Amino acid sequence: MDSHRIRNALLTLALVCSLLGLSGCQPASEPRSAATDLPPEPTLTSLPTTALEEPQELIVGLGRKMYYGPGRWYFLHGSLAVWEPLITLDNDMCAQGVLATSWKANEDGTIWTFNLREGTRFHDGTPFNADAVLLNIPHLQDEYDKNLTYLDAIEKVDDHTVQFKFTQSTPNLHYLIANTSSAMLSPAVIGEDGRPTTAAGTGPLKFVDYIEDDAIILERNDDYWGEPAKVQRVIYKYIPDTNTRLSALQTGEIDAIADVGCLQPEQASIIEQDSNLVLLQQGVATTHYLAFNGTKPPFDDVRLRQAISEVLDRDLLVETTLFGHANRGVSVITPHATQWVNTSIAPGHDIENAKALASSALGDRRVGVRLVLNSAWLGRWPYANIAQILQASAADLGIDVSIDVLEKGAWNEVMRAGDYNITIHPFTLMSGDPHFFFSRWVTTDGDYNTGRNYGYSNERVDELVELAIVEMDEKQRKAYYDEAQAIVAEEVPLTPLFHEVTIYATRKNVRGLSLNVTFTPSLGKTYFVTE
Repeated sequence: MDSHRIRNALLTLALVCSLLGLSGCQPASEPRSAATDLPPEPTLTSLPTTALEEPQELIVGLGRKMYYGPGRWYFLHGSLAVWEPLITLDNDMCAQGVLATSWKANEDGTIWTFNLREGTRFHDGTPFNADAVLLNIPHLQDEYDKNLTYLDAIEKVDDHTVQFKFTQSTPNLHYLIANTSSAMLSPAVIGEDGRPTTAAGTGPLKFVDYIEDDAIILERNDDYWGEPAKVQRVIYKYIPDTNTRLSALQTGEIDAIADVGCLQPEQASIIEQDSNLVLLQQGVATTHYLAFNGTKPPFDDVRLRQAISEVLDRDLLVETTLFGHANRGVSVITPHATQWVNTSIAPGHDIENAKALASSALGDRRVGVRLVLNSAWLGRWPYANIAQILQASAADLGIDVSIDVLEKGAWNEVMRAGDYNITIHPFTLMSGDPHFFFSRWVTTDGDYNTGRNYGYSNERVDELVELAIVEMDEKQRKAYYDEAQAIVAEEVPLTPLFHEVTIYATRKNVRGLSLNVTFTPSLGKTYFVTE
């Protein structure tokens, strides 16, 4: 199928909407509470505005499981507002204090001092203090991100002051430990096996129960250090099928659908036409990538990776398959990280050049490749449609793409075994720091690079990542990351398809619910109104 027929077929589906941008990050002189950093709720003058006096139960539909149990140190997803981190990000992806009230580095960035929030208790009554930080951070580093490359020690100065000490300069610690990387659980809930037995955090909601494959039940923390939640109870209902999830919202079985990938783009028009529902949107720090197995033919040849990247029309992809609810992929770093992103090397769309690249690599041969999709993501994003577009486009290059949809466990095994050629996946820059991406995806020994057989190795990229993590001059650090992004854009171990604009929705009687750039919902501010 030629590109004109692809375009004509897709344009019949088009529904374009306006997208929102974010401003750059500026240093904050004083950390702000996470509760103040949420986007304003939309103006809905036609809806009732009298708040209900009695506490209510809020039911939120989910398309993924957010309960992990003792298998992960942080036990629950951060969106549930049960545990809190030392640091979070505001909508400009700037570091803001939550359980840390202030922080300061010495001149060479080898000693960081954090002052902790006083008068705060975990849900089990245990005081939050320096001992909790000394317990949680090492476990999170071992299990979650391993970002503190040169950490030598974490020391208690007093009950509400801790120091991180490094053997090398660490200029961006307040970003490297943002969100999940500094999730705090009560020391009192650690069992004999050294793992947490439950999720006792400091957040506005307390964990009550988990019903397998069905629901997570939370209740209000009346002793919260900030403003208590406006609802008494929150239930997260697991509804894996996207159509069933929307139907539950339409019938009033649930009150909201609020998470990244919680609604498919084509469902936006259905919600807009329903007078009982309110459609909302938020640009988030999630990027969706096409990634290649570079450990074997044919994508061990950079020319074919470049050809696949250039044959894709990302603007058309956003306009049609994503119905305007996205931004075209321009960088491997989310554009929301404005202080780090390099958009000057955005992937282009040049069909003739793509054909020339493929011809130089293949000659007159055709090759078959296997594109594998994780079924757990298909109900959250239109990966199947994107895969079919890629399949049609690649055929013009002499590349025949077969599409295999695999259950999550099988997909993970195939990735580890390297029994594939292409895949599609999301990634969120949860810390706001480029190291969070580069150390996983494109360094030679990165966890995802090695664990998923991307097979990418570039000595200069490795060097740049090492230089950047200790560089105190921010302009020079930016230059290192700009160069690394340019090399990755040229060699294409993976390529950005689109940057997400999450759509979510509520019943018209729900107010105050919004998502931020890391798709954390404002559960503490959510309430109901009545006629």
